[in-house]
Amino acid sequence: MQIALLTIFDFFLLLIGVCSFAYLLFAIFSVELFNLKRKKSNSSIDFQPPVTILKPICGLDPELEENLRSFCQQNYSKYQVIFGIQDKNDPAIPIVKKIINEFKDGDVSYVIDARLYGTNHKISNLINMYPGAKYDYLLIADSDMRVPDDYLANVMTPFADQQLGAVTCLYSGTSKGRLASSLNAMFINEWFFPSVLISRILQPIKFCLGATMVIHRNVLNEIGGFNSLSNYLADDYMLGKMITRLGYKVKMNDYIVENIVEEASIKDLFIHELRWARTLKRVEPLGYALTFLTDTLVIAAVVAPVIYTFTLNIIWSLLPLFTVFLLRILLHVRSKQVTNTSNGGSIWLIPLRDLLSFIIRIISFAGNSVQWRNNLFSVDTAGLIHTELDYEFEHSPVKDIPDLAATQDY
Repeated sequence: MQIALLTIFDFFLLLIGVCSFAYLLFAIFSVELFNLKRKKSNSSIDFQPPVTILKPICGLDPELEENLRSFCQQNYSKYQVIFGIQDKNDPAIPIVKKIINEFKDGDVSYVIDARLYGTNHKISNLINMYPGAKYDYLLIADSDMRVPDDYLANVMTPFADQQLGAVTCLYSGTSKGRLASSLNAMFINEWFFPSVLISRILQPIKFCLGATMVIHRNVLNEIGGFNSLSNYLADDYMLGKMITRLGYKVKMNDYIVENIVEEASIKDLFIHELRWARTLKRVEPLGYALTFLTDTLVIAAVVAPVIYTFTLNIIWSLLPLFTVFLLRILLHVRSKQVTNTSNGGSIWLIPLRDLLSFIIRIISFAGNSVQWRNNLFSVDTAGLIHTELDYEFEHSPVKDIPDLAATQDY
């Protein structure tokens, strides 16, 4: 009986290895297909409606000045830029003022407003900026993004399609730090980037990415405004979900935005990626459960001893592991080339990068707490975020007592 169970277990591991290998091939294929289509695309449409760019800011992101400046020097007919800050003592304020003074002939301004409308401070920031928006098209982009001067012209063109509800963009990771930053850039370029491309091949896009989200004011009003997102951690993901539920389409533009990444330490990187993992686990539990197949190098290392028990040949047992490593190198190289990333990690970091992803994936199942800008939250199954105190209260027996429930501020 023990031998039979071991054989079944071995067969199961081999099956996982085959599926993981198939994923790796699919990831490489998706990157090549994207590159081929992007080279062939040559749109003759010139649709340039006025647009307001909303830039929520919190603290000093790496190379913040260059990032913000890139959004203010667009080769575009008419656009407005609003920077939003919540803390009057935010260290980013002098940089924002410098940018505004530099582009004083343009329509660039800032808002400082500490009011909160939910647990997602970024959305509260957008709500505070919204009254100053002049135009019907609204573009939201994270503060750690950097763009060329043809960015607006490219991301606005798809709105010539009246059935479009939102436009979003892929992004690449450029490291501006040492080891932790390189590992973060590798995660973006070699895991996130091909995973999104695979999702786009398999089904219509139903989510947005914080690198770029463009929406018409009327569509935003239909989903309940920014307030409808004020308690979601994955606000970009939920924005796309809400838009597609109304019957609109979300367009993922082939334009790639540059994400400037700088992690202070491995610990910061770990907290950052664990937050992302636990958020995805809560909003897409089945899809997240299957992401372990993406840990191709780790799975190949686990499968190697199983192959050896059947072949008793060290060469045959190590051949799949060697093949997977070569394919991971190919994915690493091609992702950097396609995204035009000059500083996106090293081939020699691939084993460490894959091992770190595997460890984070395992730990993500041990809880639902996430740390976001020095605040501790819990994420529920709907993707809503709560402070640790609120979350414990919501899931306790006393929550049904009216007097106690009334004291909670949600």
